[in-house]
Amino acid sequence: MINIFALTAAQPQPGDIVSSLSSFVILIATVVIFYFLLIRPQRKRDKELRAQMDALKVGDQVTTIGGIVGKVANIKDDEITISTSVANTLITFKKSSISTVVKRDDIGKAKPAEEPKSLFGGKKKKKEETEE
Repeated sequence: MINIFALTAAQPQPGDIVSSLSSFVILIATVVIFYFLLIRPQRKRDKELRAQMDALKVGDQVTTIGGIVGKVANIKDDEITISTSVANTLITFKKSSISTVVKRDDIGKAKPAEEPKSLFGGKKKKKEETEE
């Protein structure tokens, strides 16, 4: 007699299936959002940095992950030697410690100045314009 009650209580109700399905859909949606907001952009940055590392040449300006800026003086397999000052201080790093690369041709070029934008994307008004 007890087994019959246990079997009837164990059967899923239609509302239980819908609630399980909605929980599963929310979990999948969270994974998809994390992929597009976190994982995919990081992979894109890593791919661009790897392409820059492959195209690295002597004379390019680099910045390390520790913030040291210098020009590439020598490249060996997995190591890069950079010159960091007027006194030609040479420091050797692993290629993986390079965070940004500026090509030798682009060092003297200045980027065009962008107009400052407000928090919501509109143009910021200069103080002189707002005081008038």
